[in-house]
Amino acid sequence: MFQEWEELNDDLKSAYYLGLCEAIVPTLKQSNDFNYIKEALDACWKWLEHKNIEADDLYTYLENLDDTGILTLMQLESNEDALDAWICIADAISYTIYKAYKYQKDEYLPETIESIDSYELFEEFHSHFSLLSKNPGQKEKAFLKFLKKDSKEKVSRKSVQDFLLNIEAAK
Repeated sequence: MFQEWEELNDDLKSAYYLGLCEAIVPTLKQSNDFNYIKEALDACWKWLEHKNIEADDLYTYLENLDDTGILTLMQLESNEDALDAWICIADAISYTIYKAYKYQKDEYLPETIESIDSYELFEEFHSHFSLLSKNPGQKEKAFLKFLKKDSKEKVSRKSVQDFLLNIEAAK
C-alpha cells in the first residue's frame, strides 16, 4: 500500500493521513484534550486547503514550551485504544507540518520534523490505525483509490468527510 501512497502528490499524501484521522478522532471524544486535537487537525486542513498558516504555527500544536502539544498530551494517555488514535493523529499532524516547512522552502526544520522518514511514518500510522479499524486495510485501500481519482481536483476536507461517511454507510 505504501507504493500506492507514494504515487500521490504531496497534498493528497497529507489528505490521506488527515482523512483517516477523521475516522478515528471520535475515539478520543472523552479526552479532556479533544477540542485541542480538533483545533490542531482543523489547522492542518486549513493549511492543506489554503496554504495560509505558517509551518511554525502548525508546529506549536505538536510541540511547545507550554507542554500542551500533541506529543506531550499523548504521553499522559493510559487507554491503549486512545493511545493508538493519538499516535495516528500525531503522525498525520507531523507529516502535514513537514510538508508545510517544505512548501515554505525552510532550510532548518525542528528536529522532530526533520527526522521524519515517509516509509517509517506510513508503517507506524498503519500499525496503529489497523488496531482501531474494524476491517483493517479495506478503508485505507478504498480511500487511496478515492484520492487517486480525485487527484486532478484540489482535495477538500468536505469531499474527504463525504467519502468516509459513504464508506461507513455502505457497511
